[in-house]
Amino acid sequence: MEYNQLRYIVEVVETGSISRAASNLYISQPNLSAQINSLENELGRIIFERTNKGVKLTTEGREIYHYAKTLVNQFELTEKKLLYDYNDNKIKIASFGSCIVRRKFTDLCAIFKNKNYEFILYDDNFDDAIDKLINRDVDIAFIQYSHYQEKNILKYLENENLEYVELIEGELKLHVNESSLLNHRDYISVDDLNGLFCVKKQQLFRGLFNLNYEVKELGLDTNKKIIRVNDSKSYEDILINLPSFSVCVDWKTEYNFNGYLKRIPFKNKKIVMKCSVVKRRNELLKDELKLLIEEIKALS
Repeated sequence: MEYNQLRYIVEVVETGSISRAASNLYISQPNLSAQINSLENELGRIIFERTNKGVKLTTEGREIYHYAKTLVNQFELTEKKLLYDYNDNKIKIASFGSCIVRRKFTDLCAIFKNKNYEFILYDDNFDDAIDKLINRDVDIAFIQYSHYQEKNILKYLENENLEYVELIEGELKLHVNESSLLNHRDYISVDDLNGLFCVKKQQLFRGLFNLNYEVKELGLDTNKKIIRVNDSKSYEDILINLPSFSVCVDWKTEYNFNGYLKRIPFKNKKIVMKCSVVKRRNELLKDELKLLIEEIKALS
């Protein structure tokens, strides 16, 4: 049994066709078929059932594919780590578009500006941030979640062999600009939002653990008059220049981030949010990352 044979099995399953797999692998179709037949003979098991519509896994084939996929993924991660991405001077972080993380990340870059570092900050949804962490594309990931999601998220992290540290708490509120007619309200009801655009940061409303349920719990219909954005600059520009609002987290800190945008609570509604940092279990962090985490935790 050879690694390439396992890689061929994975490619055939994921493309659903020997011809497409052969094209992707840059080998001839007869050669690929021969390699698969050789592996089947060696194992004494039939992996694929050949049909007029292509190939499909047999019962034994599904088990073989599962192990092959695991081994191929592990090989690719090891190859990436050893050959292409070995750099002790990289600081790689995934976040959820948080202004707090962004501010402290900038401070970290300034502290170590005289050293030969490459700093990378990704703005991702939960799924993408955790995938990057598992695949070692980042060193740590900052995530946010509601009290509704907490139990499931912590179980999910444990299953993925990840560990977390809770940093700060906050509350879902409405984001409006300082010139809005709603600016001086002590609280806002759903009726106050009639006719306004709802601005949504894409990364917060995609993936397994998004904020769609929480927004519904607040009584908001965010399927009307929506403006979707992918970056913080567009988000802020729209809130400042258009009659609009957004759902955001008001973190409990002494710092006033984006002071020109006001955070106003909902009437008779409170949803608690948390921000945590996630890392791979039992893995030591660089001192620079420890400093960043400590700085963010100190804000609470």
